[in-house]
Amino acid sequence: MQYTPRLGGRIAVGLVVLVTLLAVEAAALSATPPPANESRTLDARDPDACLSPAEYNATYDHPPTPTQELATCTDLTYDAPPAHAANWTAEAFPALSPGEANTSVHPPHAELTSDGAVADAHVTLFGVHPATEVHVDDLTTRQYIAPNGTVRALVDYRVRDAVMQNRSVLSHEVKAVRLRIGDEDVATTSGSQTPVLSYATTEPGAQSLTITAEIAVTTATNGSRTDTTTQTVTVSDTRSVWVQTLAPDAYTAAYPDNTTGVAVYQAQPWHGLTLSADETRRVRGGWRYYTARDTRWDTLQHSRATGGAEHATPAPPMDVVAFPARIGPRALPVRDGPALTAVWGVSTPSPTPQLHPNVSVGVVTGEYTRSYGLAVRTDRFDPESVRLHGIVRGVSAPLASVTRSERPIRRPNLTVRVTETTASTATLRISLRDAATGTPIQPNRSAPVTPIVDGGPPGTLSLNGEPISLGANGTTTRTVREPGLYTVRFEPASWRTTTPAYVGASDTVRWHPLGTMAGWLQLVTTLLWGAFPIAVAWVAGRRLSHLLSGTSRP
Repeated sequence: MQYTPRLGGRIAVGLVVLVTLLAVEAAALSATPPPANESRTLDARDPDACLSPAEYNATYDHPPTPTQELATCTDLTYDAPPAHAANWTAEAFPALSPGEANTSVHPPHAELTSDGAVADAHVTLFGVHPATEVHVDDLTTRQYIAPNGTVRALVDYRVRDAVMQNRSVLSHEVKAVRLRIGDEDVATTSGSQTPVLSYATTEPGAQSLTITAEIAVTTATNGSRTDTTTQTVTVSDTRSVWVQTLAPDAYTAAYPDNTTGVAVYQAQPWHGLTLSADETRRVRGGWRYYTARDTRWDTLQHSRATGGAEHATPAPPMDVVAFPARIGPRALPVRDGPALTAVWGVSTPSPTPQLHPNVSVGVVTGEYTRSYGLAVRTDRFDPESVRLHGIVRGVSAPLASVTRSERPIRRPNLTVRVTETTASTATLRISLRDAATGTPIQPNRSAPVTPIVDGGPPGTLSLNGEPISLGANGTTTRTVREPGLYTVRFEPASWRTTTPAYVGASDTVRWHPLGTMAGWLQLVTTLLWGAFPIAVAWVAGRRLSHLLSGTSRP
């Protein structure tokens, strides 16, 4: 087929029209807020109306899925920080539109600034993701953010003509928007009233996250375009955040039975451990998660020179919220997974007063342990596959990147022997030593001051349940009087609190007086002395019987 210029031109025009239509359609879709039924599923702060399938269908024009039906009666929770709060916010943000030159659109909590030709100016943070809002206790809520994330904000203002005599506005714009975390400038953009800023910060811990916008209005003398003046107004919004960085202390120990102990301590709240590459073997702390809207964005104020009006926000931002769950820390799989051996942290009041009245989740009702440390024992351990996970989605670190302390776990040499006996007593000699080095082990009942220490007591020692102590050479003697079994038991301290650590051990000895010649002689003597009065009484009885029989004959 021969190509002609006329045909080629028509194809080119058609492609341009098609691309234009697709672009317009995409833009229209991007500016459409997510559907209301999706908000109902995600937002724990919505009232739980508990709709029947028919009522749900009548409200949202389609039958509910099982999850959607459940979400109308209760609030969904998650065992890891979910991604859909960030996805929802990203989809909802394009539906947020600033006002015209004579209108400033802002949420009720925005800090407004008016100066000269600029009125009701503000920049207000819409959302920071990935992030997790943590209900710490009954008074404290913190927002933890990832070191790398995205910030969205709304910048708006209105221009006042009445304050400028003999001058008119030539132009107005947002010159620059800057993002700062702590002392670090992390992102900047220009020209946008709905900026989306990607950031990366190296600042750790508690920081201030500040977004700043410069608004410029240029005016000129009436009838002139050269006698111009530019006024700049700077507005900002600051939020206190905690940048989550994982810098844990990690410890491992190999048991004699080829299992491995792993202990991890992290100063900030964190989620847990995955022990396998496919993340099926995992341990998490006491946190669970739900998603909820930021209620400060439920409405938008439209401020004008003549007054204002309030309108509902097309779609407010969503946040991930962490709470201490009643079910507590868990290790999975339940039957053949790792064993959770210890959880430690700070005893903290329940955060129940912090929850929105509509939120219905399984939060602890009394004091709970804010878990900073977890210890597990597993029969499958590959350091290259173990990862630590933060309370913020996507924040994790391989255990291989952490300089961990490896602690030995040894078998103790525990013995109990009968060394001396008498007819009524036995002397037991008890010895406890390190089987590898022969060093005496000194048990002690005092508790370590912290969950992870080097020089804590190695454990406790007991004889038939009664605590005993050893001398400097690792031995002691005990005199017993009751015959029977005597069991000495060594209960080791956790490997996290002593170096070296040990496994448990016990030894048993039996003692009875008949087990010795002296015991038998004592038994014979006792029997003879006991039998003598009986024999005398028996002989006397026989003689008395004969005497009585003799006198009774005729």
